[in-house]
Amino acid sequence: MYVHLGTGHSLKSLDIIGIFSVGDTPCYEDLRRRNGRPYEIVDCTGGSVVSTYILTNDKIYLSAISAATLQKRAEQYTQNMKQLMNQWDGGNDE
Repeated sequence: MYVHLGTGHSLKSLDIIGIFSVGDTPCYEDLRRRNGRPYEIVDCTGGSVVSTYILTNDKIYLSAISAATLQKRAEQYTQNMKQLMNQWDGGNDE
């Protein structure tokens, strides 16, 4: 499932490492990857105030959508997958 971040940007929920409120950690620009290079920053705010940043393996996405809302969207995928797995009968051949 994809999580909509704003201004037409979406990410696969499995690609998301973390969703962080800018109020909690205002120095997202200083984050570096393990190899010492900075992450590529993708602005999904459409000119609005940055509320949240979303960390993936190689990019940081900036969003005007609250971290709580984005977290709910990402968790919705997990809940849907659990429901599908519970409905799956294991492929019995009859």
